[in-house]
Parts: sequence; structure tokens; C-alpha cells
Amino acid sequence: MSIRKVLFINPPYSNYGGVKGQGGKNAPLNLAYIASNLRYHRKNIEIDIIDAEGLELTLDELYKKVDKFSPNIIGITCPTPVFYTVKKICKELNLMDNTVPIVLGGPHPTALPKETLIEIPEVDVVFVGESEETFIEYVDCINERTSLETISGIAFRDNNEIVINSKRPLIDDLNQLPFPAKDLLPLEKYYLPPTKRIKSEQATNMITSRGCPFDCSFCMAKMMWGKQTRFRTISNVLDEVQENVFKYNLTEFSFHDELFTGSKKRVLDFCKGIIDRGLDISWVCMARAGTVDKEMLDFMKQAGCGKIGFGFESGNERILKLMNKKATLQSAMQSAKLCKESGIGVEGAFILGFPGETIDSIKDTIHFAIDLDIDIAAFFIAIPFPGTELYRIAIQNGYLESNINWEEFAPVSKLDSPMIIPGISPEELKKWKTKAYRSFYLRPKYIVKKLAQLKNVSDVKSLYRGVKIFLDIT
Repeated sequence: MSIRKVLFINPPYSNYGGVKGQGGKNAPLNLAYIASNLRYHRKNIEIDIIDAEGLELTLDELYKKVDKFSPNIIGITCPTPVFYTVKKICKELNLMDNTVPIVLGGPHPTALPKETLIEIPEVDVVFVGESEETFIEYVDCINERTSLETISGIAFRDNNEIVINSKRPLIDDLNQLPFPAKDLLPLEKYYLPPTKRIKSEQATNMITSRGCPFDCSFCMAKMMWGKQTRFRTISNVLDEVQENVFKYNLTEFSFHDELFTGSKKRVLDFCKGIIDRGLDISWVCMARAGTVDKEMLDFMKQAGCGKIGFGFESGNERILKLMNKKATLQSAMQSAKLCKESGIGVEGAFILGFPGETIDSIKDTIHFAIDLDIDIAAFFIAIPFPGTELYRIAIQNGYLESNINWEEFAPVSKLDSPMIIPGISPEELKKWKTKAYRSFYLRPKYIVKKLAQLKNVSDVKSLYRGVKIFLDIT
């Protein structure tokens, strides 16, 4: 077989499997990076991406698009909550043409390669972890008819036996990767959720680094990227920002780095670069309590940062220690205070139902979120994603039922929690999550403040979307 056409699919999930969106849509950067790298190094191959989630396609509409493109390889990304939808897609695509290899990548196959191949017999190969270089080797392997055993970072079948190859080393220099292939994506469909939106109705996402030096037990970053953080150079990042502004007319950004503020010098260099290049953008990023100071925040504000998302996680020091968060309530209070003084909005994420949680510690978290007086609070029930330390803890202690329902691993959903911890039932956890949202958002002081912030039609639309999300999850 000669590989002439490769298709990547981001599966639909907002209307499937109990998974609900959070009011926004993001470009599937993982697929866009793999596509751009393959296109750059193998120029004779035609490549496309179908973002079924971004386009809000039904499965039948997806199949028609696949049939029209007629690929030689189909690559699908597979987050855990959408596993059953991906399984159905693989089965249907295989029935359409069983000669086309179907490969999976993403968080779920990376964490559970063997189990994924067993569960979805139509899948030929699973990609484990970072896959830009792996995919090129896989295409070459098919073209040259060499053994899959030579490719590190994959799992596959060989005479009904599952083979898991050696782990692939991470890419040392992220600058060597071409910018993600956003020209293959429906950029007009992407926008930030109301919790992250700054100004624009349209937005894009980027990463400036991969990995996180910390080791929170609920986080998938270590599984995907290892504990080492790899940084793109600031000039490389600024060039991509500039491309988004001038080529795609996108001026609102969400930086998806696990820890954008890990290096003060790097943040200052980035902000100075934005200012020096005269880039009029607005942006949001993720940070960690205790990693910001006044100088950094003032520069971030000047460079267009409108909001920072912090993983505060809990209002109880004991729970923070159990999470291996290595953060304190005092650092959270100080970081939120400094952001407000610099005029930057604060979004705080909180986790309820971590093993060891009690009703009293949940109350602590609710009171702490209110005391922080932040702009946005998001409350999630703890989910033990495969590959995390929390998943190991849950399996070891019997907190997960033997017949796991992957749909219950959706962060935003009305389904029961997949994890049953001692002392608090899943039904109680859902009630406390609802109480947390209502306690935070239905305060007269908060409502008055949000109404006073409405300045234009876009602000009203964003508030409307926020109210819809609130009603959906409570």
C-alpha cells in the first residue's frame, strides 16, 4: 500500500456519551501538530482534519466526509469520556472499508494501550504519548512494508498477540515542530467558554511549552509529557501569535500550557515581545498559586492578559496535601489578591470528592472560593483519569467499580461520579457540587458585580452562555 492521503478525526462529544461542553470550542492542537509535521516532512501526502466536535457533525455526517476524502490512514484522538463514541466510529469506519488502517492516540490510549486494542478490535495501532515523530515513522513503515516493531511509542497486534513497543523519548526541541495546521480547521467555529472569554467572540488556542514540574495526583500532564517541562523559544511563540493575528485574523488567545507562569523571566520576555511587536491581543492562561508577583502581572496586563486560571483545588490544607498539590491557602489568597490589584480577572478551579474528602472539607472549599472573591469559580467532582496517580489509588482501594463506565469520566456532566469514596456517596457529591455553584454564583453581591460589568452585546452573549452552563450543571 502506498500512503497518499491521511485523515485525522476529532470525534464529536458534546452530544454523545453524556459528555457536555463547557460553553466553548477549542481547536484540537494535538491533531493539528501531527498533521503539520507530517505535511512538512512528507510533502507528497495529502492531509486533512475533520473536527467533528467543532463542526457539530452527527456520526452519519462524519462518515460521509470520511468517504468523500477516501483516506489511506485514519487517525483518531481519544479522550477517556468519549471512548465509547470512538469505539462506535471505528466499527462503522471498518465496515465501510476494512483495508484502511485505523489508529488511535490521545490520553486514553496512551494510558491504556493494551486495553484499548482489546476493547476496539478494529484499531490497528495505538500511539502512546507524543506522536508527531511516531506518525511519520508509521507512514514510512507502511510504505516500506517494514516491521512495526521498529517504531517506539506504539502498541499493535501481531498474530492476535498485543505488542507494546519501547517508550519514545520526548522531542527535545519543540521549535523544530511546524506551527499547528490551523488552515485545516474550521477556525470560525472556535470560541472560549464564558469563564475564559476576554473580548472577542472568536478565539484560538496555543501552547508555549509541554509538561509541568509538579506532580499533582489527579493530573494527566505527567502521563502525556513526563515531569520535565520543555519550552519553545519566545521568538518562536511570538511568531506563531503573529501568524494567528495576520494570517487568520485571530486576536484572542487561550494558552493551554499546564503552567504558563513557571518562569518569570520567560513570561516577562513574552510580554515585552508582544508589546514591542505592537500585537493588540487579549489572552488567558493557566497558573499556579505562588508563581506570580506584581511585576509579572503588571507586564501581563500591559501585554493583553485579561484573565488567569488557577487550580486552587481545595479550601482545606489537609486535602491539598493528599492531592500532592504542594500549595497553600495563603499562596492562593495572595495570588488572587495580586491579580485583582493588577486588573486581571481570576478563574479558580476546585475539586470535590478527592479520597479523604469529608462534608466539612467540602464546606471549607465552598467558603474559601467565596472568600477569595474571584471572578469565576468552577467546581468539579474528582475524576481518576487513567494514567494518573489518582487512578492508581482508586484501583488499589476499590473506589472504582469493576465494570467502569468511561462516560462518567466527563468533567462536565450530570452523570454519577465514577469513583466511590468512603463517607460520601456519588449522589451526595452531586448535591454538594450544585450547592457549591449556587452558593458562589447566587450571591447578590456577585450578581450586581457581573451586571455592572456588561459593556456590549458580546458581554451579554457571554453572560447568557454562562447562565446556560450554570443551569445545565446545577
